[in-house]
Amino acid sequence: MSNSNQKMFRSTLFLSSASLITQFLGMIYIIPFYSIMGGEENLALYGYAYTPYTIMLSIASAGVPGAVSKFVAKYNSLGAFQTTQKLYRSSLVVMLVSGLICFMVLYLLAPVIADIQLAASSDGEHVWGHDEITNIIRVVAFAVIVVPFMATWRGVFQGFESFGPTSVSSVVEQVVRITIVLVGSYVVIRMMGGTIQQGNQIAVFAAFVAAIGAIITLAVFWFKRKKLIEASLKEDKTGITLSYKEMYKEIILSGIPFVVIGITFPMMMFIDQLTHNNALAIVGVPSNVQDAWFGMLNITTQKLVMIPVSLAVSFSITILPFITKSFQQKKFNELEHQVSTMLLLQLTLVVPAAVGMMIMAVPLYTSFYSFSEMGIKILTIYAPVCIVISVFSMTASIVQGIEKQKFNVLVVLLVLVIKAALNFPLIMYFHTVGAVISTLIALFCGVMFNFFIIKKYGKFSFRKILTPMLEIVLYSLIMLLAVEIVYGLFVLSLDITIRRNAIITLATCVIVGSFIYLVVIFKSGLADRVLGERANKIRSKVRFL
Repeated sequence: MSNSNQKMFRSTLFLSSASLITQFLGMIYIIPFYSIMGGEENLALYGYAYTPYTIMLSIASAGVPGAVSKFVAKYNSLGAFQTTQKLYRSSLVVMLVSGLICFMVLYLLAPVIADIQLAASSDGEHVWGHDEITNIIRVVAFAVIVVPFMATWRGVFQGFESFGPTSVSSVVEQVVRITIVLVGSYVVIRMMGGTIQQGNQIAVFAAFVAAIGAIITLAVFWFKRKKLIEASLKEDKTGITLSYKEMYKEIILSGIPFVVIGITFPMMMFIDQLTHNNALAIVGVPSNVQDAWFGMLNITTQKLVMIPVSLAVSFSITILPFITKSFQQKKFNELEHQVSTMLLLQLTLVVPAAVGMMIMAVPLYTSFYSFSEMGIKILTIYAPVCIVISVFSMTASIVQGIEKQKFNVLVVLLVLVIKAALNFPLIMYFHTVGAVISTLIALFCGVMFNFFIIKKYGKFSFRKILTPMLEIVLYSLIMLLAVEIVYGLFVLSLDITIRRNAIITLATCVIVGSFIYLVVIFKSGLADRVLGERANKIRSKVRFL
């Protein structure tokens, strides 16, 4: 394995480990938070604020974090270290200014966004009104000031192929956020007799404080590595110099696809937000139920589904600098190996996770929230969607790496048009599950187009990974069969609608499923094709493999 691929694996390990930790913490904290807030309908307010916040955050960032990572990787590979320094210093200042401007825009537009949301809802009594939605959007707007700066600084580190700072800062960010969410909401609601609205406001404001914690962590890493980065400037003998105009022209052109990709999923959620309640009202679903189902769609089930998706995001972040470097140096064999390795590694983790979530939807949803037929139904359909979301993120990143980012814009527009066209009729026919189905169809079309672009312009043959992809599906089904047997035994002896029993069932089935899947992929040799020599290192430490 080349040094470049070894770095890619190590970087993936860093980011994946951090992602698993943050997602695990994100899973655990929702149990007490759900209890403090008292149900999905009370969490819906958070969802109404989160979607416009995410969209504005993408606009504030303007794709700069990803573009900076790509830019730094590109010019470092050429040895033009002074150019990269000039860029990352100015980009951090630009992101602070951009964050402040977008904060003010979101703060001032909050009443308008609340009106749009309410106008898109059906007539009737809803849990949350204009003032509540306006206030919580204004609270979460403060995070827009600092998050773009933080994300761009992470992009600088990633461009230097240094993923440790991103990993550690993301864990710090999550720990700080969860601490403030739980302690703050408990103190306000349970000890001070505050309202559910105030509890939600504490929860969203935690994003601002958590970002400050992440920035402090990145600063510590920066001062430790500053001497090494400055030493590289002396090695710059290229004579490459770019004006700010030339740099930011390249950054903007590279950044636009990052913005478009970054807002894809938030825009799909916003489409749900604008159509969900009206579509349900047309078919006679009561207005008080609509908010609860919306909370299940955009908050409770989404948090569970995003666990495996977060791994895909970490893979996408990891692979971009390496693909950019290989493409710039015209090492197409290495590029093909990187693409196939990362796709297979991603699917090896995400496919069994999706299959497991689908079959274990009842104990999974009950363990983290409470037994809910609709919540479980949504989660069952939502689980396999995480595969499509993951592959879409990865393939979009690859398209950018091979300098065909203009196609990203067209693909995302196609995805959003399909989602918007299908959402209303599918929600009317399948209720809330219809929103999930429209997301699945739209993203699947996007993945197919990305595959075509990569095949045509990246000189990549998907036939080489077709067999191992089929093996991943087969071994996931073997795992599924074993889990089904164990799950069936628990269902016969326990009432899994009770949280305690659901947790016992879930924990046992996860252990059994993970054990069987690991044994099968290692004994079959699939792990060797995906991990290379690292598979033997794992075998030496885990004897039964």
